[in-house]
Amino acid sequence: MKHFKMMAFVVCAVLAFGFASCKNDDEDEPTYYAVTVTSGTASPASAAAGTTVTITADEASTGKDFDKWTATGVTFADENAATTTFTMPASNVTVTATYKDSTPTYIGTKAPTEAKAVGDIVFSDGSATPYASDLTLTDTQKSKAIAVIFYVGTELNSDSDTTTSRTLGVGLVHNRRLAWCTSSANAYSKNITTIQCPASGSAGALTFTDDKNGSDNLSQIGTFLAANSSTDDTATEANYPAFYFAKNYASKTGSHVSGTDYAGDWYLPTIAELFQIWKSKTTVDAASALCGGWQFGSSYYWSSSQVASLDDFAYSLYFDNGNWSSFDVKRNGNNVCAVRAFN
Repeated sequence: MKHFKMMAFVVCAVLAFGFASCKNDDEDEPTYYAVTVTSGTASPASAAAGTTVTITADEASTGKDFDKWTATGVTFADENAATTTFTMPASNVTVTATYKDSTPTYIGTKAPTEAKAVGDIVFSDGSATPYASDLTLTDTQKSKAIAVIFYVGTELNSDSDTTTSRTLGVGLVHNRRLAWCTSSANAYSKNITTIQCPASGSAGALTFTDDKNGSDNLSQIGTFLAANSSTDDTATEANYPAFYFAKNYASKTGSHVSGTDYAGDWYLPTIAELFQIWKSKTTVDAASALCGGWQFGSSYYWSSSQVASLDDFAYSLYFDNGNWSSFDVKRNGNNVCAVRAFN
């Protein structure tokens, strides 16, 4: 009997020790609290008090820029950082990431929608940067530069339109010794009345009338030919080298416009438009040089304007003094540039 009581005592002692051990284990197990993140993630997603929790904003899903973190009862290492940390308190935590509209990044300092001014360098995303003598461009900006604005105003409109403002830029790539048209072109010995832009005045002080907008002059040549007992051959590139240099400007090495919104609508300027380039030549040349482009210097440049009194002649402009020449036979080789509207 005595032996039995001793065994019972031992069993009870063992059980009591086991229960005590289990109780101690439960007391040592930490309590984990949940981390709920709105528009973001947490690592870990639940944690004991005192644990460092890392949170990351989910900007990609919102399409916006991260703004800041907000929560009650915690302090962030940096509430304005898209990824930051905090120390877990002894309670569940709800953290909210707030966002703001994305700030677009442009190549230039002016957004594409901002008005452009003479001397502005235009980039392939439509943004622009005003030229200044101390301006420097990054290599990326140089590789994306497409034009220099040379004109903003109304005087290049048709004579009946005195209110519509035009913003024109000239491409950075020019070409040399191209014919206005070849002697075999049907426009060679034609007085094309619809693309005449008579110049008057002295060198550097010229004024112009009639067709001052050259954006459709190649098509006007074709229409005129078809309406005047001839064949429209303007689709033959070899017949109209100067015009097609501008029309195909996107294909020219260094134009930087291929594949952009500015690949099309380049054209050979009228004599009136060329004169506006000459008026801003100092700025245009300096801005173009900064971008690695051509300068006008003192060369002759073809316009798209027909000379009224001489069938075989078209106007060119002498960039040395801003004077026109009506004595350039259409088959002669002159420099050419391409322009387009930027408004």
